[in-house]
Amino acid sequence: MEFLLVDDNEITLEIQRMMLESCGLNVVTADCGQAAVRIAGEKQFFLIFMDIRMPHMNGFQAAELIRKNDKTTPIIALSADRIDPDDPQFKRSEMNGALLKPLQMSDLEELLEKYLALELPESSEKTDPDLLFAYEELLAVMKNERAVMRLLDRFLNVHGNDCSNLRDCVWNGNYQGAREILHNIIGISGNMFCKRLYRIACTLGSELRQNSCESLDIFSGIWQDTIEEVARRRSALSETAAENAPEMNWQELREKFFALCEDFDTYAAELFYENIRCFEKNMAASEFERLKKAIMAYDFLEIISNREVCVNV
Repeated sequence: MEFLLVDDNEITLEIQRMMLESCGLNVVTADCGQAAVRIAGEKQFFLIFMDIRMPHMNGFQAAELIRKNDKTTPIIALSADRIDPDDPQFKRSEMNGALLKPLQMSDLEELLEKYLALELPESSEKTDPDLLFAYEELLAVMKNERAVMRLLDRFLNVHGNDCSNLRDCVWNGNYQGAREILHNIIGISGNMFCKRLYRIACTLGSELRQNSCESLDIFSGIWQDTIEEVARRRSALSETAAENAPEMNWQELREKFFALCEDFDTYAAELFYENIRCFEKNMAASEFERLKKAIMAYDFLEIISNREVCVNV
């Protein structure tokens, strides 16, 4: 029994996948509407979770195409905005229901109990709703500190400039561009339990729909505080990984590391952080920082092209 999960944002997709898997579900993922239609045409799923707001082909359009060949598989819309059951697009898509994003475990449990008659354990008690970053709640979903570490890496490196880009859009009068950036921020901050950022992002989102931005400065301040808190937690996880990792021979470590980079294997990043002290000890400070920056960005081409810097100092 497999479930198809569709979302165009890799961070949101990863967290939602882990949430579903924590309920004992086998999950297949798709990162766009086109991929969802193709995968749904190749195999049968018990249920499909479909993000609505995606570029090129939105969730409604994807569901319509799936329904041409599959009239029975339940399709559940995932949206940051409440969907009116009488919405013409929703009715035309023949979806079976909708869940609000960020996905809440209580809503998911209710849905699964309906379709699976499945009794799930009670959710853990929630933390302070005003926390910048509720790490413990994210860890409860991800189950694994290394998985959280990879997720925080992606957030910091892929989305670290989102606030600056959003402000540029507003200053240039490009409110549509600002709304698109903020849509991603709302989804990511909600799913990552960055609670204060999520609330102010929702407020700013309502303003941007009216071509207003009164909360932009407040949003920017909370964004910066959140980035710093996430980076602090990311650094602490790196330290823990380094402390718990067994000491490796430098030459063996170097060869293994570059072999992984040449295969574009993301485990190279884990290996780096697990042995970060060994890299730091055996490299010039400037080159170590350069390598660390490339690792955080998963820029394997940059790493491979500069492999000669990883030599004993």
